[in-house]
Parts: sequence; structure tokens; C-alpha cells
Amino acid sequence: MLLSVSKVRKAFGTDVVLSDISFRIERREKVLLLGRNGCGKTTLLKIITGQDEADSGNVQLARGAKIGYLRQEQQVQKGVSVLEEVEKVVSEQLALKARLDELESRLEQGATVEDLEEYATVHEHFLELEGYSAERDLQTVLKRMGFDETEFSKPTTALSGGEKTRLALARLLLEQPDLLILDEPTNHLDLQAAEWLEGWLRSYPGAVLLVSHDRAFLEGMGDKVLDMREGEVKAYPGPFEKFLKLKEEERESNMRLAKKQQAQADKLDEYVRRFMNSERTAQARGRLKQLQKLEANRVIVKGDERGMKATFGPSKRSGDIVIEVKDLSFGFTEEPLLKDVSWNVQNGERWGVVGENGAGKSTLIKLALGHLSPWAGTIRWGANVEMGYFAQDVADLDPEKSPLDTLVWDYDLSPGDARSLLGRFLIVGDDVFRPIKTLSGGEKNKLVLATLTTLNPNLLVLDEPTNHLDMDSRDALGEVLNDFKGTLILISHDRWLLNRVTNRTLNVRRQGVETYPGNYGEFASRRVSSSPLKSISQVSSQAPRLTPRELSKEISRLERELERLESDVASAESQITILEDRLAAVGPSDDVVALAADYESSKAQRDSLTEQWLEADERLTSLRALQ
Repeated sequence: MLLSVSKVRKAFGTDVVLSDISFRIERREKVLLLGRNGCGKTTLLKIITGQDEADSGNVQLARGAKIGYLRQEQQVQKGVSVLEEVEKVVSEQLALKARLDELESRLEQGATVEDLEEYATVHEHFLELEGYSAERDLQTVLKRMGFDETEFSKPTTALSGGEKTRLALARLLLEQPDLLILDEPTNHLDLQAAEWLEGWLRSYPGAVLLVSHDRAFLEGMGDKVLDMREGEVKAYPGPFEKFLKLKEEERESNMRLAKKQQAQADKLDEYVRRFMNSERTAQARGRLKQLQKLEANRVIVKGDERGMKATFGPSKRSGDIVIEVKDLSFGFTEEPLLKDVSWNVQNGERWGVVGENGAGKSTLIKLALGHLSPWAGTIRWGANVEMGYFAQDVADLDPEKSPLDTLVWDYDLSPGDARSLLGRFLIVGDDVFRPIKTLSGGEKNKLVLATLTTLNPNLLVLDEPTNHLDMDSRDALGEVLNDFKGTLILISHDRWLLNRVTNRTLNVRRQGVETYPGNYGEFASRRVSSSPLKSISQVSSQAPRLTPRELSKEISRLERELERLESDVASAESQITILEDRLAAVGPSDDVVALAADYESSKAQRDSLTEQWLEADERLTSLRALQ
């Protein structure tokens, strides 16, 4: 047992947030903690990590175990660079490496017995701390988290909120605690980084407690699922897909039982009302006791919690060409961010815009919408285009107005219609009167989406609409967008949503843009099955997709490749162990420098094979999602 949570209760005033929460996490177990926004997940995590205290119950961590916690809002140290922030994690290894380099220089010039003994002692300690991989791991993790080498010297004070979160995640991954707690880790990651983190977590040697609303990130993950509803937790076996199936089966079973109980209760109630105070009073009293017992054990089936229930009204048709971008160039410095970009959006197309952070996705959209002026190139809009735009920073909202005033005064709705619309987006009660600046991020997003439905646009442009939305609301948004009949442009890191609502992909890269005639899952599949990858922009719009047979063959090939790589990694590990034993018992006649070089080479080979395994596992996961 690594962590035990027993009968934890927490209330704020009369509001009970956690009610008798109990569960266990075993060593190396991957656990998903799921639940709607506001159900108490963050409060529970704060109690587990010691940032808050429970009113009753206890949390027990195995002796000597270490917890690493990534909060949704994570701070990093000021006054240091990006590289210095993560170097603190492996400072001991780096100091030992510096001493080894100094000793190796002495050994090349002629070693004393004392030098050899010190080298052996320092090197043994260095091996115990896996020092040879420390510097490589630093750079690998930073790059995977979206930091270019040119940004390693960037001060942390110059980082954006998203960059600070990614840096904190990099630092946490390098620490490798016994229990890794991640609260919405993909919020500020691009698709490539999220896919890498997904594969990394699967092979993480410690335990993981993961909170996420990213359905694609959760798929195939989780030895156990903790479902949190109304302050209570119920455990289900994983992975995530099995949990969804069991949850649905449980709901259907409860509905059947509730229906049966209701029918039985109706019969008992009718008998009691009919024969109480009659010649059958004794029997009626018996039936009343049965009814009371039945009511005490009644199965309650909670209502549908899918959340937002809204649609876009009919809109007039735009011209065949909606947006035409030709030879577009733009930048914020002397170096262009976008260069010679061409992109055509036709009526009825549903584009998913993807790409690494900082490549210019939002900038391209702002240029296309006329919010920025290009350096060169042309942008042409088609006829009768009526646009609805969701900006990532929801800057168009007046923070002092209430949601109700926004819809009444800015969108000409009657108070009744405004409240009805807000209710469909789960903004209810006194929340409709609160200043927008006091709303949560998810509530602000829902308000913007509500305003868009009043416009009845034929072009819908959404920049990261799922930020701060829980899984139920994301599901509902997917249904709303699928019902939308116009042209869609969706910038998103949510792979599940991209796959569900788009049929075209624009990949914005620092080297240029690529277009693909399919959703993100199909694009990713084509990308990994092509070796080397052809320029996607050169692929014909009629390019064939993988047939079920081709998909099955590619999955089988990758499964065989994973088995081979696992065997190669094991062989490399054996060689490393042999060299470690030799270095730990080095003698005066041994060539220590050569042994250390062989050891470092073997480690590099092992690490390269491990990286290949992770990439193959990521490709296999992407393809399995298409079956």
C-alpha cells in the first residue's frame, strides 16, 4: 500500500464538500480521479498533499514515500532561467559529474592510488543516482514540454502562465516521486507534448493519481478509476473505457431496479389508501411497513448530468469560398512567424487547426479574421459570411457586467429568454446576476458559447473552447458542434473533440503549414504510417485512408516491434549492469576512462531504444483509437 485515504470528510460551513471518502493506491498503480467541476477533486488533492486538513478521517502515506503534485496553477522560482529551474532537481548528479570530469583529467595525466579510490567511490554514488542520464533527461524533458534550446536561458519571470505550468511539469517529471499527482496536466500542452506525456505516464515506475477532462488522454489509461459525485467516491476497475462501460451498465441496471421498485411502491400505496381504516386495517398496516421499508432502500437514479443543452439556429448560406488565404507572411519580430501560408476554407468544411505551442495557430486565425495586418499576402472573404468567434482569452466580455445583462443589453434578448439560454449552459440561480469577473473559467467559456448561439452564424471559429470545461460539458459541446450546419474552424488540443467534429486538418508548424483531408486521428495515423513522412500538403484530397485490413496489419507490425524493442532494452540493461559491477570494483590496472565511456555509450543506447519504444507505443495507441 502506498496511500490510504479513510473516511475523509470536509465541509465549508454548511456545505459538505467531501463525505466519508475512502480508497487506496498501490505502488505503481495508475489511478484516474474523475468528476465534474466543483465536485471536490481539488479539495481532496490538497488534503492528500497536506495543504489542507480534513474535518475527520485520515490520510496515510507509506513511510519514506514522496509525493509530487502538479496543481492547475503552478508557480516556479523567480530569478532563475528555465534550465536552472530544472537543474535543481538533479543538482547532486551534476555536482558529482563535475567532480568525475576533474578526476578523469587527473587520471589521464597519471593517477595516484587516492585518485583511483576517490574515483571509484564518487562513480559508484554517481551510478546509484543514475547520473549519466541526468543531463540528457533534462534536455529531453524540456524539449518534450515545448521548450526550444534557445529558450533554456530564458528567465522564468518572462514565461507565460502556460509556459510556467509546462516548466513545473518538466521539473516534476524529473523528480520521479513515488506518487505523482497531476491536476489537468494537458491544459497548457500542445498535442505532441500531450501524446508524449501519455506514453511516458504509462511506463512511469511509480504510482500516478491523474485528474483530467481530456478524454483522449484518459483512453487506455488507469488501473483503477475513482468516480467522484456529490462529495462521494466510488472505485471502478480500469482502464477508462472499461469504467465507462461498467458505469453505463450500472446506470441501466439501477434504472430497471428503480422502475420495478416504483411499480411495487405504487401497488403498496394503493392498497394502504384503499383499506386503511377498514376491515382490512391490519393488512393495510402491514403493507404500510413494507412501503416504508421499500422507501428507505429505494434506488435513486440521478438525472442526466451531461450539462449544456443548446443548439445553433438556422443561418443563411455563405458563398462556396468562405476564407481564402494566399502567400501570407507575418511576425512579431524581424523573423517571420508565418511565411508564405496559403489556405482555402470552403463552405461546409470542418477544419481542425493543430500544431505545437508558439507555432502561430491563433495568430493565423487572427490574421484571417482581420484582427492583425499581414506583412505580405492576401486574405479574401467569401460572400454572405456571418461569423461567430470564440477567443481563447474571452476578452470580449465586459468583466463588470453580469451574464444576464450581457445577453439582454448586448444581444437584445428578453430577460426570460436570456435566463432560459443561460440555464441551458448551466449558468443558473444567482450566478446570472454575478459580475463576469467573479465567474470561473468554465463559466466564462459557457457564457461566450451561449452568446454565439444567438448570432446564428454560418462560420464558427473557436479557439480552445474546451479550456476549463469538464468532461460532461465537452461531450455536450461535441454534440452542439456536430449539429452545427455551417463552416467550422476549431483550434484545439482536445483530440477527442477534433476527431468527433472535424473532417479537415491544418497543421501549423514553424516550418510552414500542412493540410490533410481528414480529422486529427486520421492525420496522425497517416503521419506515423508513412516513413519517411511526405509533405502532407502535397497529398491529394483523394488520398486513400487506411482500410480496416491495412490498419490491422499496421497494428500487428507495431505490436511485434514493441516486443523486439522490449527485448533490446532488456539486453542493454544487462550490459549496463555488467559495466556497473566492473566500475564498482575497479582495480589499478583497469582502464577507468574506457570503462566509463563504454558505460555511457551503453546508457545512451538503452535510452535511445527506450525512446523508440515510447514512440512506437504512441503510434500503436493512435492506431488502436481508429479501430
